Amino acid sequence: MKKKIIIFMPSIEGGGVEKNLFLISNFLSDKFSDISLITASDDYKKSFKTLKIITPYFNLVKFGRKIKYLFCLYELLKIIIKKKKYCYFVF
Repeated sequence: MKKKIIIFMPSIEGGGVEKNLFLISNFLSDKFSDISLITASDDYKKSFKTLKIITPYFNLVKFGRKIKYLFCLYELLKIIIKKKKYCYFVF
């Protein structure tokens, strides 16, 4: 059975946690084939090797962290309800 991994990071702003996110996600993408990232930030797409990036339907750049978190949490809950065989990482 293939491992399916979802990483949840609603707001990527360029600090220490984000650096660890890049390292861990790129390491996991070498080991597993089906990895997704749920985020509201599109600025750092080039920092990831082979990830499927899931974002809310509209641009949330102007909003704060709480709004980004709520909309990304909604996307995560949709995936959890539909597909239950995933492993989740929350940053």
